[in-house]
Amino acid sequence: MNNRNSYTIKPGDTLSAIAQRHLGSANRWREITKDTGECFTEDEARRLQIGQIVYLPLQNTNIKANCDRKKISNNGLKFIADHEGMILYLYNDPANHATIGIGHLVHYGPINGSEPEEFKVGITKQRAMEILRGDVIQAEQTVNKLVKVPLNQNQFDALVSFVFNIGETQFASSTLLAKLNNQDYNAVPTELNRWVYADGKKLPGLINRRRDEGNLFNR
Repeated sequence: MNNRNSYTIKPGDTLSAIAQRHLGSANRWREITKDTGECFTEDEARRLQIGQIVYLPLQNTNIKANCDRKKISNNGLKFIADHEGMILYLYNDPANHATIGIGHLVHYGPINGSEPEEFKVGITKQRAMEILRGDVIQAEQTVNKLVKVPLNQNQFDALVSFVFNIGETQFASSTLLAKLNNQDYNAVPTELNRWVYADGKKLPGLINRRRDEGNLFNR
């Protein structure tokens, strides 16, 4: 377990007490992980076993347990799917790359017969959503990494949709991010509405998406 310290559960131990002693705050108990690297649920935290090995984050490290990072909700995934569109068979996207589902890139270049068998016969809506959940991980990580202020689930979902669409580089240098990190939450919908251009032209699809992302952020 890199970047973690092991601790053996003793009689009377609770994760909150361990966090208070070793991390300086009982509220940091969620940063303590199991030997698998997974975080404890509240129910699991109440059923600790004497002799059980748990892991604490090292001091002076900013590495967080995976469960401290937000993930997109099912509603957020549906939001992205609704705006991206869903095609359940292989097709070549506008850049002539083999694609399927909700904008999932199968490989660069046009369809050539090398695609996975499951894609050749088409996929279900459920499978398309499963693939999308994997595809949005990078956007989730970007929002978790770059946003320094608290977000509720709707705000997080809206920003993941935005980053999924524009990419990390543009988000990192955006005025939107700078204002948000300065706690100017009210500026986000307005800043979103600036990102409606492609090749210098306003696109109706982007106008609608940014409006909807702004509305979702404000819920």
